[in-house]
Amino acid sequence: MDSAAYDMVVIGSGPAGIQAAIQAARLKKRVAVVEKHPERLGGTWLHTGTIPSKTLREVMAAIRSIHSHVGAHWVERLVNTLSTNRLTERARTASMDEEKIVRAALAQHKVDLIHGTAFLEDTNIVRINPLNGESYVLHTEFVVIATGSRPRRPPDMPFDGWRVVDSDDILRLESLPKSITVFGAGVVGCEYACIFSALGVNTTIIDARTRIMQFIDQEIAEELKQSMEGLGVKFELGRMLQKMEVNGPLVRTTYNDLILETDIFFFAAGRESCSDHLGLERVGIEVNERKAINVNQHFQTSIRNIYAVGDVIGPPALASTSAEQGRVAAAHAFGIPDVTFPEFFPIGVYTIPEMSSVGMTEEELIQKNQPYVVGRARYDQIARGYIRGDSYGLMKIIVCQNTHKIIGVHIVGADAANLIHIGQVGMIAGMTIHQFAHSTIFNFPTLAEGFKIAAFHAMAELEKLPQRTPVHAAKIS
Repeated sequence: MDSAAYDMVVIGSGPAGIQAAIQAARLKKRVAVVEKHPERLGGTWLHTGTIPSKTLREVMAAIRSIHSHVGAHWVERLVNTLSTNRLTERARTASMDEEKIVRAALAQHKVDLIHGTAFLEDTNIVRINPLNGESYVLHTEFVVIATGSRPRRPPDMPFDGWRVVDSDDILRLESLPKSITVFGAGVVGCEYACIFSALGVNTTIIDARTRIMQFIDQEIAEELKQSMEGLGVKFELGRMLQKMEVNGPLVRTTYNDLILETDIFFFAAGRESCSDHLGLERVGIEVNERKAINVNQHFQTSIRNIYAVGDVIGPPALASTSAEQGRVAAAHAFGIPDVTFPEFFPIGVYTIPEMSSVGMTEEELIQKNQPYVVGRARYDQIARGYIRGDSYGLMKIIVCQNTHKIIGVHIVGADAANLIHIGQVGMIAGMTIHQFAHSTIFNFPTLAEGFKIAAFHAMAELEKLPQRTPVHAAKIS
């Protein structure tokens, strides 16, 4: 192939790239997806991140869920019969199943899958460098960069793939360690810490910061921390890594007055955008200090016919938001103005138990000096919660004191990532807490009933305040 003409060329096959390609194809455009590893379509999303890690988490959460019903003995029996090979095979199967769905979708929409690495020769020319064979160029009206991110690897960290590892290495371990140090109390670190601890591995999380999950409402994050401690995870926060030594099969790390010696040191402190070797500087596309590509609200780069979506542009870097970014970018490119990125989107953290959040946190509201009230429902107040035996779990609704509208929902507990969408829809609809409380009925017993409890609690908090007409009501009248 010397050259080919496309309406859109998408570089990368993660959720952002796939959805950009499918959206463009739905508009009857000729589309190509360039992937350097087409035999493993989906990259981190399908093979080293989202799907495999969440599959492992689902297995362990399912086993842990029977603890209150049948006791620790049966949980231990189930965990002890699990082999590393069996777990990784389950994760691999889930990844392959999802990949088949993606391949079928691309074929259905007649999207070309091109093997090779991509380089921007010009604003409308993409050079393809195959693994074998001569390079060639694609001419295109639009380009979408969706090359994702990779684990951050400090140059002084002696990564070897089996004692000192990152999130790409962790699923390749051939045997289960007896102990692990997880460096980083963010999403990746906490998710894997829960998996390993549930498997009976002696697990310690280390972080220089004094709180976990800095971006999450801290009352919810503290509830998660206590739940993780109940699972067996140990936390050593506010500690700086001073020294690392790899002694035979063990890794010895020193932090202030603490020394840890474990089988594995898992570095889970951040990711960086895969924006290099694309020829960005050749066409004048700007990146920030973290290598993330700068974009506007339509996901256009500084070159208007070249878009960037997903992890390559930085936070929130979620599979869900990346997919929507890709869809919005393709729609904008081909002149569909009413497709925009939503104002409210949920964040899901797949720890044990789950944590999910949408809208404002208390910390953000305090910083903005914006008055609010909070309604809470603990899982042990909810019938389904105490039936399940949930000793931890909190549902929290934040309400604007002036308008009485729901402006934040935060949940930690079983099924949090599903439950959050009820609150999200209420926020999108602009519902006041009174409308939300009085216009909803939830099946009983379900965890969703917690929304009703939290809503009435928030209303009770509002009643304690000096009576006044909500701002939105005054405007309507």
